[in-house]
Amino acid sequence: MNKNSKEKINVEQVNEVISLSRKILHVFYIAMLIAIVFIVSIIIKDWGILTFIFQFLKVLSPLFIGFVIAWLFNPLVKKLENQGIPKIAGAILIYLVFIFVLIILLRVLIPTIFVQVNELISNLPSIFNDIKIYLSSLFDKIGNVNGLEINNIETNVMTTLENGLAKFTTSFPTTLLNILGSFFSSLVTIVMGLFIGLYMLFDFDKISTHFLNLIPKKNQFEIKVLLDNIGGEVRKTVNSTLLVASMVFVCDSIGFAIVGLQAPLLFGLFCGLTDLIPYVGPYIGGALAVIIGFSQNSFIGIMTLLICVVVQCIENFILQPIVMSKTMKLHPVTILVGLLIFNNFFGIIGMIFATPCIALLKVIWQFIQNKYELFKA
Repeated sequence: MNKNSKEKINVEQVNEVISLSRKILHVFYIAMLIAIVFIVSIIIKDWGILTFIFQFLKVLSPLFIGFVIAWLFNPLVKKLENQGIPKIAGAILIYLVFIFVLIILLRVLIPTIFVQVNELISNLPSIFNDIKIYLSSLFDKIGNVNGLEINNIETNVMTTLENGLAKFTTSFPTTLLNILGSFFSSLVTIVMGLFIGLYMLFDFDKISTHFLNLIPKKNQFEIKVLLDNIGGEVRKTVNSTLLVASMVFVCDSIGFAIVGLQAPLLFGLFCGLTDLIPYVGPYIGGALAVIIGFSQNSFIGIMTLLICVVVQCIENFILQPIVMSKTMKLHPVTILVGLLIFNNFFGIIGMIFATPCIALLKVIWQFIQNKYELFKA
């Protein structure tokens, strides 16, 4: 009896040691992953690898654009094919609808935004003057109430505003020319990408199979499952995010136009674009619109702020639960860390693409975790 009981105790102790060893190993894995990411980021930054990658991607950008378009439209082509429409006819039909909608949007948006930008630029001196008057009265009130000496702060703020206006006025023509040049050069790339995407769409499944055949046969099935999971998760994230951002753009533009905000379509578009950035994006877009609103008068400023708050509430409590209920779930801390990392390397554009990239990395991590049982208890 004593021997058996001792043996039982020894087995339990061995199990505890094994369990503790696994936990220590898990912590070691996490530390190694963090260290690898840190070292790779330093190497990429110091060795200029990021610049080389950008140049390489710039050359292949038409191919990349075409692949993304084909990847997005392929499910629609499959649905039409299931309805009896041939694949080539379905691809051409979807492309024609897409290009028609794109042309209508550009014909409506670009002239209107161009006019509103011109009006906004011509009114910038008066807007800055109104902001200076408003801030000056605000500083006077703060100084009178609290008995503080804030003349230096007021002087610094006013000097910053004047320098900002002078710098903007001086650099705007050059900036506008650069933007137009980038737009027309990008237009050629986009058109090439559209043609490549159409040809890819004709045989997208065959192209996927061809690339899959480059992988050893024993790994083809699991890689196909991984790619299907990546495609599904990223597609849901991209489609849902774009749909919500488009709704925000429409709602904000209509609201801004009703209250009389200058360049409502421009600021509505800006709010829609910044809404692609999770959590912080809506505040970035709304803050600029509210500042311009208050520079016009207090009523427009308050109503602009109210519109931003109402649209954000509609997004949080209606659009997000309905439209994005089936998208991937990410912890807010994970998204915020991803935003910081992508902002550090790619700026605000990186913040826009952060969520789809995190979705992709999450699926890859889950695949590695399940395959190698890294965190199996």
